[in-house]
Amino acid sequence: MNELEIRTEQPLPIDIQRGAAIARQLRDYLRQARMTVRLPRGGEHVRIEGWQVLCHMCNLPLPSIVSVRREERENGYCYIAEAVLQYGGREYRAYGVCSSDEPNWRGKPEFQLASMAQTRAAGKVLRLLLGWIVTLAGYEPTPAEEMIHEPTPPSTPTPTAPQGGTQRRVPDPELQPPIDAPADDEPREGNGHDAEQATLLRDLQRTDRDRYNRILRALHAHARQRFVDDDARRQWLYENYGKWHFPDLTLAQAREVIQLMQQGVSA
Repeated sequence: MNELEIRTEQPLPIDIQRGAAIARQLRDYLRQARMTVRLPRGGEHVRIEGWQVLCHMCNLPLPSIVSVRREERENGYCYIAEAVLQYGGREYRAYGVCSSDEPNWRGKPEFQLASMAQTRAAGKVLRLLLGWIVTLAGYEPTPAEEMIHEPTPPSTPTPTAPQGGTQRRVPDPELQPPIDAPADDEPREGNGHDAEQATLLRDLQRTDRDRYNRILRALHAHARQRFVDDDARRQWLYENYGKWHFPDLTLAQAREVIQLMQQGVSA
């Protein structure tokens, strides 16, 4: 009779030398997949997906959510989740809270608050164990989902060319996306402008796929710099344009959204 032997690989101890090596690898992964958020006043923070990558790199099990509860508060309500992580014979626990009075979550459906509470709990318990590796990689140890976006302060006046010249925007290198905006995506007059008002971005997939991809990448590149997560980005888009997804915007709206994110929208 054949027997199947199942072996579970145990996580190796994470000492300083191994942690530094993991940090160097983690930095490459995070940059390639863009799993970080740069906040105007809070440095660069790692999204939950980045913490999960680090968890796998350290051969650790992902945190388990053991409870989620709703509590009433004076100014609304909140969801509280508890996460647990087993490592080295120890049990690490952390709580994540998402409140209805937070600027990013005011007026959102309750299931989204419950989901974010679980995400924050998972990120926080990973931070207890692995935050020092994230710091060695050059990032802030607080998970991105725990940070609250504040309105971006007004930008400085746009420099202009000498009198008689043309006005030119000077790009902020910190917010410049790693892709180029479409060269033919300049303001148009007459029938061209009217067409952009009626043409949906998704329609470009059939007529000009290269331009569609460039515009969509530009939108997502700026959104990653301005919004703490996809839910915040979708909510802002719906509140301002009645759309949940970028491809549903018209070309004119897409250009306007890019300009707003370049100027610093209130996320």
